[in-house]
Amino acid sequence: MNKRLAALCIALVLLLVLLPGAAAAGPALSATTAYCIMDADTGLVLAQQNMNKRLHPASITKVMTLGLACQQAQGQWEDVSLTVSHEDVYSLAGTDSSHIALQVGEQVPLTDALYATMMASANDGANLLAEYFGGGTIAGGVAEMNAQVEKLGLKNTHFANPHGISADDHYTSCYDMAQILRWALTQPGFETVFTRREMYTMEPTNIQPVTRYFSQQDAMRIGSSRYSVPSIQGSKIGYTNIARYSYVCLAEQNGVRLICVTMESQLKPDKYRDVKALLDYAFSTWTGYTPLAEGAASAQLTAAGGGGPLGEVTVLSPGVQLLLAPGLTAQDVTVELELPARYLLGAPPEVTAVYTVQGGTAQQTASIRLPAKIQGLEELLAQNVGTELLANKDLLPRGFPWGVLGTGLLAAVGAAALWLRGQTCTNSWAGGEQPPPGGGAPPAALTAGCSNAFGIQTYKDIEIREEGILPWANLRLRRPRSPAW
Repeated sequence: MNKRLAALCIALVLLLVLLPGAAAAGPALSATTAYCIMDADTGLVLAQQNMNKRLHPASITKVMTLGLACQQAQGQWEDVSLTVSHEDVYSLAGTDSSHIALQVGEQVPLTDALYATMMASANDGANLLAEYFGGGTIAGGVAEMNAQVEKLGLKNTHFANPHGISADDHYTSCYDMAQILRWALTQPGFETVFTRREMYTMEPTNIQPVTRYFSQQDAMRIGSSRYSVPSIQGSKIGYTNIARYSYVCLAEQNGVRLICVTMESQLKPDKYRDVKALLDYAFSTWTGYTPLAEGAASAQLTAAGGGGPLGEVTVLSPGVQLLLAPGLTAQDVTVELELPARYLLGAPPEVTAVYTVQGGTAQQTASIRLPAKIQGLEELLAQNVGTELLANKDLLPRGFPWGVLGTGLLAAVGAAALWLRGQTCTNSWAGGEQPPPGGGAPPAALTAGCSNAFGIQTYKDIEIREEGILPWANLRLRRPRSPAW
C-alpha cells in the first residue's frame, strides 16, 4: 500500500510539472536568491524568481535617495550648496561603510553630492541628500523615502536609512526595487546621473583643498572588463555581509528597454554571471513590442454633477505596446476595466484598464494597470448646457434663469460671494443714504449704481430684472421678494 501511495504521489508531481503554465518562466538561478526582469516602459514583469521576497538591499537603497533628491531639485542643481552636518559624518562611525570623507561644516554642491552618492556609493553623501529633501534631518529624509514607497503602492519595502547599511527594518524586494527605479527615471536629471560612465571630478571645497575623483565601479559597465555587458545603460551595485551582492540596472537593446534587479547573490562572480545570463535571455526572447489598439475593452459610465446624473460617457482601454514572448499574441492578453459607481465631474477620473498577459511557460503571467480614457464628455457637457441640476433646488431662487453644470455650480456659488464682496459703490443711493443696517426698504432708488469685480452694474439691475443674489450667513442663494434689503 505504501509503495502504491508513493508511486501515486510521484505521478501527481510529474503531472503538475508537465501541466501548461506550471513551470516558471525564465532562468532558474541557484547562486542568486531573487531576480526580476521588467519592461521599463510599462512595468510589465517578464520573468522572475522570488521577486516579492523581502531581502536586505544594501546600496541599491540609494536609487530611492537619488530619485527623491532629483525630485526636490527639479533640475535646478547649479546654485544649490549643502552643508555637511555632524550627523552626516558621525552616524556612520564604526560601520566600515563607503564614504568620501566629508567633514562637518563642509559646503558641498548638490551636483557633487549626487555623483558621489551614485558613483562612489558614498554613505555620507546619501546622508547629506536625505537632509536636503527631508527638511534638514536624516530622519526626515527616511520618512520621505517611506512616504514615496506608500505612494508607489509597494508592499515589501521599508527603509531605515538612506544608504543601505543592513538593519532589521530595512528591506525591499526585487519587484519593488524595479518599480522604484522606474519612478526615479521620471525625475529630472536622474537618468543623467544614473547612466554616467565617465569619471567625475569634485573640486576642492571650503574645508578640503583636495580634488576628489569618482569613477565607474560596476565592472559590467567598463568596456575593458571581461564582465562588460554593452546593453547596460545605468546601474547601482550594493554589498553588505548580510545582504550579499545586490544589483539594479537599466539596459537597452534594439529599442527594448528593460530593468533587471538581482538580490542576494552569494559571490561577486555569481552576480556578474547571473545578470549577464538574465539579460542575454531577455533580449533574445523579447525583440520588439506588440501593439494593442485603443478600445480593446469598453464600458458605459454614468457621469454626475450638481447632485444628480447628467448622462453616460464611454470608458475605453488605452492603446499600449507590450513585450510578448515568441508564440504569444494579442489574443493572450486580457483587458478589464475597473470603474467607480459613477464619474463625478470635477474629480480626477478613477478609471483603470488592467492588462494581463497569460504567459503560460513562455512568459511570466503578470498584469499592468493604466489610466483608461473617457470618451463623450464634451458632448455630454454641451447637451446639459442650460439644465437646472438637483443641487440648484436648494441654492438657487425659483425661476432662476441660469443653468449651471456639474462642479461649475460650486464655482458659481463662490463667484456670487466674490461678486458682492468685491462691489464698489459711488453715491449708491439718492441723497447719499445707505440701506438700513437691519434691513428694510432703501430710502431711494439707485442712481449711480455699484460695480463688482466683473465690471457689472448690479443693484439697479437687480431691482429691475429681479435677479438679485444675496450672501446669507448660511451661504444660500436667495431672491429678494422686493427691493427691500
